[in-house]
Amino acid sequence: MNLNKKEEEVVIRPLEESDLKNVQLFTDRWIGQDYYSYSELYDVFKKGNQGSLNASFVALSGGDVVGIRLTYAPGTWIESSTEVFKKGLSTKEWKVPPLKMGYFKSLFIHEDFQGNGLGKVLSNKALSILKDMGAEAVLCHSWMESPENSSQRYLLKMGFQKIKEHPKFWYEIDYFCTRCGPSRCVCTAGEMIKLLD
Repeated sequence: MNLNKKEEEVVIRPLEESDLKNVQLFTDRWIGQDYYSYSELYDVFKKGNQGSLNASFVALSGGDVVGIRLTYAPGTWIESSTEVFKKGLSTKEWKVPPLKMGYFKSLFIHEDFQGNGLGKVLSNKALSILKDMGAEAVLCHSWMESPENSSQRYLLKMGFQKIKEHPKFWYEIDYFCTRCGPSRCVCTAGEMIKLLD
C-alpha cells in the first residue's frame, strides 16, 4: 500500500478501553454530536471482544484518533440488540446462522486521512480477526446518502452485497446527523453482507 507522509505516521491497533473518551470526541465530530455516548461506546468495545481477541480498531496519528473501525464479534451482539436495530436485520436472507455473524458497526476516517486506503486497512484487520473468531460472514448498514454514495461503493469494492434498504434507519437515535440536523435523521441504510471464507 502506498502511504502519503501523513499516513506513514499512523499507528493502527486494537481498540482499548482507555481510547473510548477520545473516540467519543472523534465520533461527535465525524458522525454527529451525541451519536455515541460513552456507555454506548463501552458496550461496542465489549461486544468487539471474544477471549483475547478484539475486532475493533483505532488509527492514531500523534496520539490523536484519525480513524475507527468499530466491530461486533460473532455471538456477542445479535441477541442483545435493541428492537430499533433489529428492524433493520434481514436474518432469513443471511444464509449463515445469526450467532456466526460479525457486524461492522462504524467506520470513520478523519478528512485529512481519507482517500488513501486507511479505511480498507482498518476493515481488513477487523475481517481477519472476525475469521479467527469463527465468523462465517459480516453484516453492516451502509449510509446511502453518504457523499457520492461512498459508503456503499466502498463496501461493494470489499466484496459486500446489498440485501435490502431501510429508510429512516437512524431516525429514532437522538443525535445531530451531519446531513439532516437539526431535524431527526431520515437517511437510508443499505443492509449489506460479506461471506467470509
